[in-house]
Amino acid sequence: MKKVILFTLVALIGLTFSFNTVAQDDAEADPNAELLAAMDFQRFAAYFSQETPGTTFTVEILAERPDGSKAATVQVSFAFDPEQGQRARIDYLTPEELAGDVFIINGDDIFFWNPDLITPLKVNGQFEVFGDATVAEVVGIGFQGAYEVTERSDYTNDDGLDVIELNLVATREEIAFQQARVVANAETMQPITLDLMDENGDLLHHNTFESYDMVEDGRPFFNRQLLDNRVVPVNQTLLIVSNIVNASIDFSIFDETLLGV
Repeated sequence: MKKVILFTLVALIGLTFSFNTVAQDDAEADPNAELLAAMDFQRFAAYFSQETPGTTFTVEILAERPDGSKAATVQVSFAFDPEQGQRARIDYLTPEELAGDVFIINGDDIFFWNPDLITPLKVNGQFEVFGDATVAEVVGIGFQGAYEVTERSDYTNDDGLDVIELNLVATREEIAFQQARVVANAETMQPITLDLMDENGDLLHHNTFESYDMVEDGRPFFNRQLLDNRVVPVNQTLLIVSNIVNASIDFSIFDETLLGV
């Protein structure tokens, strides 16, 4: 099967905690916990609504790779139901050779289908974004609960903006990037850059949050993020998010047995 393009969905739907408050116990145990929660809120809040169980959004993916420039557009849908659990679906809109491809995520099971198949195929979760398997790991990283602050600096950057810089260490061994450094706008708590490192402090990814937007009720989200893979320096991926809609979703779209029917 051809290399596929997976956005951050698997990581993103794990961030279903409430962005509106920070647990008091966490805040008392770590005075920086509220900062980490605020930075998560600024990046991801628009994807979740207390009033509706579903979300759809569009992602344009622009990539530079050793074999040239690539582009694709996907529509992502996910929802939660108390009885059926979390479900997710990715539909490929462009380019032409991928249009009509569908992935459905049902718990731990992932299914792939396109119009050339009679029935969907069950596949594993090791997806690559134009040959870069780390993209899905990077985009959906949440700070709260996954990292703790080891050092904080407050200063004015070269652009005259007051910022907060936090050095972070992972709270669990299974977290892909064991060290991180985030620089955020001190007023809005919107991350500006995020460096991801291994346990030795070697830089693996440098990510730039180029811009933010918000949905109608004021919940924010990053709408442009540039991922710079420092292990393979030619690999750069720009993600542009738009058309976020929180609304009830018919769960039949997550039924892999209905694909192609």
